[in-house]
Amino acid sequence: MGTYFMEKLAKIPHVKEVRGQGLLVGVEFDDAIYGVDVKHGCLDSHLLITAIGVHTIRMVPPLIITEEDCDQAAAIIEETVKALSE
Repeated sequence: MGTYFMEKLAKIPHVKEVRGQGLLVGVEFDDAIYGVDVKHGCLDSHLLITAIGVHTIRMVPPLIITEEDCDQAAAIIEETVKALSE
């Protein structure tokens, strides 16, 4: 699931790098997107993530996560990033 989730996240606009170990996943954005802004936007859509740097977010989903859950989380993050880049 970790590899699947990271591949989905890598396709989001403004993503500079996706790194992780298993389901511990970090996403670094380019200079146009701030991690705290993504965190707050995702929280508004009921997705809990952590901002761990100026341009970086971290996710630690449960080990029972499904592909559908990964797709939904990636969609919320992508929607948030697109809203922030407008």
